[in-house]
Amino acid sequence: MGYSSRKIDDEKKAALIEAAMEEIAANGIDGASYNRIIERSGLSKGVVYYYFENKESLYLTVLDEVERQFLSSVGKLKLPETREEFWTACRLYYEKAIRYGAENLELVKVVRNLIEPGTGMKASTELRENFRKVERWTANLLKRGQDLGAIRKDVPPDLLRGVLQGMGHTIDSWFFEHLEKDPGSVSVDKFLAFALDMFKRLLSPEGAGEAWQNQFSQG
Repeated sequence: MGYSSRKIDDEKKAALIEAAMEEIAANGIDGASYNRIIERSGLSKGVVYYYFENKESLYLTVLDEVERQFLSSVGKLKLPETREEFWTACRLYYEKAIRYGAENLELVKVVRNLIEPGTGMKASTELRENFRKVERWTANLLKRGQDLGAIRKDVPPDLLRGVLQGMGHTIDSWFFEHLEKDPGSVSVDKFLAFALDMFKRLLSPEGAGEAWQNQFSQG
């Protein structure tokens, strides 16, 4: 009996998360209505507040669910062991992630609505920790690349990470925005070739310059 009850609870929670994702994708984070989410889910307010005390807790759970679905399909990038493996592994993982996003635009739209500046969600302690987790993962990947000789070392690590994340956000946002507006206007293969070329130009040791090294070494 306990297992059956737990299953029903999980189904209700899943229905609420799905309804929240649909509402956020359709109306954005600022336009999303907690009441419409409840109506979409088919649950009572009492049940909803049993699981989530407010919209923020629900939205954070939605992000967790999107991450779960992403990792279930794309997996995690295993840190490469050799210089030769580094760019190949990163390229294959990025390509897999982008193709997953292109096939799941509603999930991408939900994430973008939740984390875009101006939504108010960035004030959340839990969400800030999610951003820090991404930053730590990026820093570890760059450090591994530097140790293997695949990533430039002439720029301070925090600056290199920040530039990479900023460029990645800009490139990915452009791609998904255009794909949502007119799927036929964007070639996934051409976008991947462009994006990967940009990342390699930014990060590879061949992009390093003595002027940069002197600038930063002078403090």
